Amino acid sequence: MKSNGREISEGRIEKVTELLWKIWWFFFYLLIVPSLIALIGFYIINFLVLDLYISSGFAVLIFIFSIFVFYKPFDKYRVKSFFRNKHNNPRARIHILYLVSILALVVTPIFVYITPEDYFFELLPLISYCVLYIIVYFYYSYQPIDYFDNLNDSFERYELLSDSLKKYYNVVIIINFVSHVVFLSYTFETKLSWFFALASDLIFYLISFFSTKKVTKNIENLIQNKQPIEFELNEFKHKFSISIISLVFTLLIQMPFVVILVFSFSGQQFSYIDLFTATLYSTGLILFYFKTRVYFSIYHNKNKIKLEGKNSG
Repeated sequence: MKSNGREISEGRIEKVTELLWKIWWFFFYLLIVPSLIALIGFYIINFLVLDLYISSGFAVLIFIFSIFVFYKPFDKYRVKSFFRNKHNNPRARIHILYLVSILALVVTPIFVYITPEDYFFELLPLISYCVLYIIVYFYYSYQPIDYFDNLNDSFERYELLSDSLKKYYNVVIIINFVSHVVFLSYTFETKLSWFFALASDLIFYLISFFSTKKVTKNIENLIQNKQPIEFELNEFKHKFSISIISLVFTLLIQMPFVVILVFSFSGQQFSYIDLFTATLYSTGLILFYFKTRVYFSIYHNKNKIKLEGKNSG
């Protein structure tokens, strides 16, 4: 009895010790180290630009960037590891892209909160997005979706990087970045560029998540049952790419009207020519969007036919 009691006691001590270590690594990787780096960045930037508020804004940006970077070494201490799970790459691809974009845009309202009302750094949304989007490529290097290797029981990328980069579901990631940069550059003077981009990303985050929820679940179930996932993976790549392209066009279509709307509230007048030009521009993009959707559908159907022929053969 004493022996059993001692074993139970030792087991509890071991569990408590493991929990305390996990708590420590959480604070170390996600709070202590990012805070120190942000503090060092604050003093360096403040020394260079001699502006307390700009330095504070960049310190917030550095802090968030550091959290993303150091989440990777912290992840190995989690019970349900994000990076060690080799079956959730499609689902992870959605979360990575949108959460990084959303947090990049959230830097601006945090900056606005800590600065006086008459102070604003208009380029902060653009800078924070460009800096934090690097994390998307960093995380994607660990979460490929080119194909599933049954021998290694994990998703892999093509051997040649050029082959992987040419795939449409990877190209849309670059297009998404470029479109955000264009939108934030064009609308930065409104001081609300972050808000419209953030709202668009939040909406399409939900659309992407729910439109692919069934197929990602099917992929994970098929992998667990050791069954092929080519059809489901092809379906996911198509739906994911469509959601990103839809976000891209949503940003570009609304771009001139964001400027008109915001400055109209401040009393600026726009001529009928300005409104006509904006409408013509947006209409042209809407038509091009539908043409792009048709192209993606044709390409998707061709891939389905190839997979059917491959399996039947």
